[in-house]
Amino acid sequence: MRIGIIGAGNIGGNLARLLAAAGHRVTVSFSRDPDALARLAERLGASADTPERAVRDAEVVVLAVPWGVVDEALAAAGGAAGLAGRIVLDTTNQLERRDGALAVLDLGGESASACHARKAPGARWVKAFNTLTAGFLASAAGRTGPDRVVVFYATDDDTVAPTVERLVTDTGFDPVRTGTLHRDEVGHQEPKGDLYGEEFHHYEALAAVARLRGTPPSGRGRP
Repeated sequence: MRIGIIGAGNIGGNLARLLAAAGHRVTVSFSRDPDALARLAERLGASADTPERAVRDAEVVVLAVPWGVVDEALAAAGGAAGLAGRIVLDTTNQLERRDGALAVLDLGGESASACHARKAPGARWVKAFNTLTAGFLASAAGRTGPDRVVVFYATDDDTVAPTVERLVTDTGFDPVRTGTLHRDEVGHQEPKGDLYGEEFHHYEALAAVARLRGTPPSGRGRP
């Protein structure tokens, strides 16, 4: 699968490494230093390019930039027109640094991904890879058996679920869906949510999502 990653930091670089190792054609983009980006891509087994070209050739786009530069990154990728029809994995969280500490922004009752989806409504938005740190994801990828770690995801588009679950599995995790991009569902995996920042394994993740949504536990999620 052709995957364009917007963002060459810890999350974007880690996902590029895992996805390239799984055999996907990965392009990394959006760096102030093109030479450093090229070196990173070579080290990860990926290619380097501009965001616009990375998105143009991609079936799936990963948005992995700090909250404060999301608008800049989307514009560099061609805006709404550039992302139209693409599956976009949104790893961002509504956090900004204030007085040396990270603060959670108030989005007025909207989820972070719903906020982004308004800016590129033709894209097929998915929230994923946002609940755990890059360091933990790097060290936990590929565990097997009951210790295999869950990556939560949410989307309004049911048709993208098989692709998302395949990519989560390819990176070495178990996929579990929390629901849609409505705050009452995806909000559980965003900052201050019950699923944010915690390590879950498959069956306990299914039970937690069912409890939070008030529905019976389901086996859906393990490929």
